[in-house]
Amino acid sequence: MSSNPPPATPPKPIDPEWAAESNTAMILGVTGGFHALALLFVAFRVYTRMFVVKLMGRDDYVVVASVLCAVAGMTIFSVQSFHGLGKHTITIAAEDMLIMRKSSFFQSIISSIAGLALLKVSIGLSLLRLSRSVWYSRSLWALIVFVSAYSIMAWMTFFFYCQPLEGYWNKVIQPKCYPITLFIKFGLINTAFNIFTDVCFATLPVTIIWTLQMKRRTRIYLVVVLSLGYFTVAMGVIKSIYQIAYGKDQDKTFYQSIQFWEFLQLNLGIIAACAPSLKPLVGHALKISSSDRYHGELYENRRPTGTNSSMRRRGYREQNSQAEYELQDRPFAGSPDAHKAAVGNSHDTVYEKHGGRGSGSGSEEMILREDKSNTGIMRTTEISVQR
Repeated sequence: MSSNPPPATPPKPIDPEWAAESNTAMILGVTGGFHALALLFVAFRVYTRMFVVKLMGRDDYVVVASVLCAVAGMTIFSVQSFHGLGKHTITIAAEDMLIMRKSSFFQSIISSIAGLALLKVSIGLSLLRLSRSVWYSRSLWALIVFVSAYSIMAWMTFFFYCQPLEGYWNKVIQPKCYPITLFIKFGLINTAFNIFTDVCFATLPVTIIWTLQMKRRTRIYLVVVLSLGYFTVAMGVIKSIYQIAYGKDQDKTFYQSIQFWEFLQLNLGIIAACAPSLKPLVGHALKISSSDRYHGELYENRRPTGTNSSMRRRGYREQNSQAEYELQDRPFAGSPDAHKAAVGNSHDTVYEKHGGRGSGSGSEEMILREDKSNTGIMRTTEISVQR
């Protein structure tokens, strides 16, 4: 005689109040706020380089590419808000969950991986201007190569997680995927590498800055803005905590924690990378400009011709109208040490009297310092040109 199996336990009813809970506004508000600031800083940086310094560098183009990746990430957050972002996972319809998983995949490879990689490359290219030291340059190039290598590895982690690739977001097709624990380990390794490079990029230039001849206020400004990179380190640590718990989290969509902290990390990093570039724009307001006391060693034109070369032989240094580094200031008309000389009929060149080589000399705004191997007695000749 067989007995009937016990009836299945009915599912626990969902509390309507709990099911109605939503973090959508919080997620979009915080990420949108940081993203808006990042866009603003990049816009100010591009404006400063194009219209104030009048010279765009490789690092500027790369950081623009990085912020475009951030735009893609913010767009994905916006799309997800219509398909369950910030809602409890069990309350989301199957077709919406499919869209959530698929969009999260592209957000990871575009915003989280490519965006962060481009940002770090941009920072490395910017910091290369601080010093001509061999060890310093080689260290930065090693970091740039390292960032590129582990970012490619991170891409491969996503592309080869499931076969076929669609299996990452569509489990109905029963894909072959490697264990989730291994996927989490790869993610933690990538986060650890990001934290390591963030610390390096924030710490390495500090020793160089303290050796530059500049006002203490200017030096402190540079150290502070470069130290903003430590905030991205903190966000990376927070993200790693959620990565460790990823496999056990059954309500991922309610906070979308990993993508949330990754996105904040990217946008805060963009803000930190752009802040030093704004000095020509805000230098006078913050009283970190030294335009009233230009003396010492300015960046020398690398293509001396005719009258320009003759002027430099008389003890002057040319202030290139297209300053190579965004932390340089331009000479101001009427400055006691600035002299204008008309060269042909095409343009005016600003020259500056070169003072002595004592401890008091040296440009406070100079980042790429000229080679000081030329020693000896220097004669200074006053030149007055009238038009």
